Amino acid sequence: MKVTFLGTAAAEGYPALWCRCERCIVARERGSEDLRLRSSILINDDLLIDPGPDLVGSTIRLGVDVADVQAILITHLHDDHLDPTGFLWRGVGFALPPLPVAEVIGTAPTLGRLHDREGKALDPAQLRFAPRPVRHGERLTVSTGGTHDPDPRARPGRSRTTDGVPTATTTRTYEIVVMPASHARPDEEASFFVVRQTSGPESSHSHPSTVLYATDTGPFSEDAWKILDQLGHDGWTLDASIIDATLGLGGPGTSHMNLDQVVWHQGELGRRGLLSPTADRIAHHFSHNATPPHQELTAHLAQFGVIPSHDGLVTHVGA
Repeated sequence: MKVTFLGTAAAEGYPALWCRCERCIVARERGSEDLRLRSSILINDDLLIDPGPDLVGSTIRLGVDVADVQAILITHLHDDHLDPTGFLWRGVGFALPPLPVAEVIGTAPTLGRLHDREGKALDPAQLRFAPRPVRHGERLTVSTGGTHDPDPRARPGRSRTTDGVPTATTTRTYEIVVMPASHARPDEEASFFVVRQTSGPESSHSHPSTVLYATDTGPFSEDAWKILDQLGHDGWTLDASIIDATLGLGGPGTSHMNLDQVVWHQGELGRRGLLSPTADRIAHHFSHNATPPHQELTAHLAQFGVIPSHDGLVTHVGA
């Protein structure tokens, strides 16, 4: 399973807009891994987590093509993780048809944010997406690839294919578990996800590649640990655990985590037998407020066997 980090910052970016703190000055001077857009990842080329406000910029910057994405998971409704206007660019006049239909997966409050700036609900038919509301604790199966239905929006001279059918893509199957996040108001139903690839060219039948993507969240709740323990009982092991580190070297949090909390959670996943022996332990979602520049952050986390994400990082999970 290929995981591409499209963005790795918290809501304000890193360096932060309007900020001249020491860390932001260093980030601008050094560039490269110190420049972080808002957090989002792409799994293989067909599953996206968090279509936030930097999706256009990050895909251009990294040369990433997301036209084959057929599953979009949204952790929660906050602006840095969900920018509904990004869906408008799927429309005719912005993206040349045909496009495959993308399932958009999130809790009901999250999907309720899929509207334009005037409050009008986005049109799934015109924008080629299918909302799929889910609940915490739910397990679901998502299939991508293969042959697709014709895109009815395609017209002669206004289509990438002669018949209006999206090009066949690699077939994959994912099992997804919706986890309760310790973040935001309870009625906003923030989530994080476990994603397990059970079929496709990257998948092993004996050991399906599995990723925990846990941002935004504070310390895992008792309910979250129960779900993870049940997954372990069912034979799931994590090949990568990607955990919120917004608070950096600052004090511990309840709706985000600092680096000490990340290290503890990575260790606890191991102590509970939930990590594979070669699992990638990754800290993610960084704020300039208390997070050192990338070089210093890497050195700090190395002593605990944890690596920091950075924009453009690609890891092959379970390989």
